Amino acid sequence: MNKEKFIALLVAALHGISVHQDLILELLGILKSSGSEQAFLDILIARLKFLDERGIHAVRHQEFELLDQGIYSMHLARKEFNIRILYCFLSDGRPALLCAFFERAGHKDTDYTHEIPKAVQRRKELEEELS
Repeated sequence: MNKEKFIALLVAALHGISVHQDLILELLGILKSSGSEQAFLDILIARLKFLDERGIHAVRHQEFELLDQGIYSMHLARKEFNIRILYCFLSDGRPALLCAFFERAGHKDTDYTHEIPKAVQRRKELEEELS
């Protein structure tokens, strides 16, 4: 799938969800030339629907977890990719996708050491835009 089509489909999938602008660039970097863009979008749409329906209770599903400082993780994986998206709930209650990163296969526990501070900063930026 070409870059422009992927961006258009991604933006359509994210319609109505707050998204930090850098998340799009991160996803493009992870998925470029992978050939798995459509499979990723299919899972992302399903995860976002689940998140929309259940809100903070989405963490009851094995692909979602509460991390630290009000930051949550959403796992999207198939044979071709293994991606984590960190998100939060803004002060108005809406979910906001903050950052995405490739998770190396074979790791029992994900290392969020560098990602949580980045997610917290991005949440702060989105909250400032709301005020």
